[in-house]
Amino acid sequence: MADERAKKVSEEATEAVRRTWRDPKVDISREREVSTVDSGALACVLAGGEESLKRRGVLSRLLQAEPWANKADRYFLSREELHKRGLQVAIGIRELVEKHGLSYDDALTMRKLVDLPGGFELHFGMWMPTLLNQGTEEQLEKWMGPSIGMEILGTYAQTELGHGTFLKGLETTASFDEERDEFIVNSPTNTATKWWPGGLGKTATHAVVMCRLFIKGRDYGPHPFVVQLRDLETHLPLPGRTIGDIGPKMGYNGVDNGFLSFDHVRIPRGALLQRYTKVTREGSYVPPPKQNAKSSYATMVSVRADIVEYAGEVLSKAVTIAVRYNAVRRQTTSVPGQPEEIILNYQQSARNLISQIAISYALLFMGRSMHQMHESFEADRESGDFGLLPELHATSSCLKALCTWLTTSGIEICRQSCGGQGYSVLSGLPGLYTNYVQNLTWEGDNTILCLQTARYLTKTLMSILQAHKRGDSQPALAETVAYLAGTVQEDPFLDLSRQDLELHDLFSFEVLDSLMSQRSLFVAKQALENLEANARRMEVRVQLGEGLAWNASHVSLVKLAKCHGWLLLHRSFFGQVAALEKDAKLPDSSVKVLRDVAFLFTLCHVEDSLGDFLEGNILLPSQASVIHEAVQELLRKLRTEAVALVDAFSHDDYSLNSAIGSRDGDVYNRLLRMARSSPFNATQEGPAWDAILNPFFNRGKRTAKL
Repeated sequence: MADERAKKVSEEATEAVRRTWRDPKVDISREREVSTVDSGALACVLAGGEESLKRRGVLSRLLQAEPWANKADRYFLSREELHKRGLQVAIGIRELVEKHGLSYDDALTMRKLVDLPGGFELHFGMWMPTLLNQGTEEQLEKWMGPSIGMEILGTYAQTELGHGTFLKGLETTASFDEERDEFIVNSPTNTATKWWPGGLGKTATHAVVMCRLFIKGRDYGPHPFVVQLRDLETHLPLPGRTIGDIGPKMGYNGVDNGFLSFDHVRIPRGALLQRYTKVTREGSYVPPPKQNAKSSYATMVSVRADIVEYAGEVLSKAVTIAVRYNAVRRQTTSVPGQPEEIILNYQQSARNLISQIAISYALLFMGRSMHQMHESFEADRESGDFGLLPELHATSSCLKALCTWLTTSGIEICRQSCGGQGYSVLSGLPGLYTNYVQNLTWEGDNTILCLQTARYLTKTLMSILQAHKRGDSQPALAETVAYLAGTVQEDPFLDLSRQDLELHDLFSFEVLDSLMSQRSLFVAKQALENLEANARRMEVRVQLGEGLAWNASHVSLVKLAKCHGWLLLHRSFFGQVAALEKDAKLPDSSVKVLRDVAFLFTLCHVEDSLGDFLEGNILLPSQASVIHEAVQELLRKLRTEAVALVDAFSHDDYSLNSAIGSRDGDVYNRLLRMARSSPFNATQEGPAWDAILNPFFNRGKRTAKL
């Protein structure tokens, strides 16, 4: 306890400090007072309605009453403890569903709120959907009941040590033995070892294993087989299976990602999932009808739509934490004796974070747009019409790549904007990054996905040019690629490089859409010219998606896919804002702010990519200053809306689990409380005192006694 003399001597110093100190809770309240955004109404829109938003709150409170859903110790758990807690979470949610009669959507919402992936992830995410999509009625009867009841736990084993994206190169084999009516599953090389499947290490009892099917020596390519891995009584691996955990990862350490190899394991012929493909008792191969192959492809598109929407959810968490912290964190003053400046008032901080708010909204709206596209496709598919599939595949491929890139880089921008506190796990930002970054490579490597989109775009552009050369009518074009027709049309876009570009011109969707469309067309023509030039140089013909010339053109082709993705994000954002305005679900003032956020989204990208617009003569160097002016004008307008805009994402404190991102702005008290609760602080001496420090500090005393 301090003595009275000490307090007396410190009075003036204490008063000097307190004169410039500001309560962060007051700062965050003022941020909300000056905003014109109705964050409550906007939160309802983003959540899918008022009832959905209220439901999320009910489920959050339900979870917080459960010990296994407690997040207070989350950041201090070891890997083994995280793994066990993740399993408890999955089981606990299942028990809550049964106890309260909750829906499947409720369960999904609770999984997102708890945000602790564990060994059951692929049981629900891949094992059961694969059985449903590719199993026969007989197979579903055999495996789905026990899977729903969680009497067996499944995973999905496809990726190998030596092969991931290139499925045809998988090395695990399933050879048919006609004499015994069985398949023999084998890993002929060490690179054939299955590697990465979640839950495989220590949790799963069964797996859908992708193997190359061989019948009488003929290779029929990858097919899915159900293989039991562990004894249901002892949980020990069955003979011929070598199974284990691949070790700690950058993040996602509650999940036991595993390895698996086979030594000539026999499985029944009925282990091949046979909804679309069959092998008869005599060893005849019955291939799937073409339309069924397309159906399974469409399922992958749906998964990618979910990934795009999830990208927006994760980035919105990161930007909520960073904006709230930067709205109360003060640093530096130009006037001695005055309070320090709020960091978000500095222009660079605003440029970093308000642009990430804009990207978060763009991703959330794009997820909504993609689901709408997929629903339209599903309606057509019911009548056997797969016409939308090529466009949908190209769209989902580049957007999966671009949106995961944007989210990964955006989380890191948010983390850096929080200075030293962003480096602390207690901020919640490092965990968001390390758990999310895996999305760059799963469900398709981003570079490969971009090349698939580029193949569709270059094929479309070539068909337009060839039809024009022959004098034929223009081929029918999907709406998302209609801009490519501009290469043979006279004056299809606004020619902004031939006029005086003024600030007000840039606050027009038509102007920005023309800019973005022209840039994408310019990059598309560049990519095609590069491809054709490489083909001439190598004296080979142009092949789309493969070949020497294609491989030598990857850089320009990946850039094309990215530019196309940016155009889609831009159009989706403005389209969704227009729909909100038409539906009158938001006050006019909130719609106006959202429209400004959409302008900022596109203009920040134009500013960051000015080289493309200048190189393509879409803009003149003298016009660049107007782009910079427009971005700065929008940053000034949106600065007072920043906190309300992230409030509308409606991430409660439980969901964020951040010492610096709480709604009330009480940053420093939370940091102190969370730090004090660390197991490292369980004793004053520390965990190394008895074994290391005490002997070291007292070594001289022992020597003296001797």
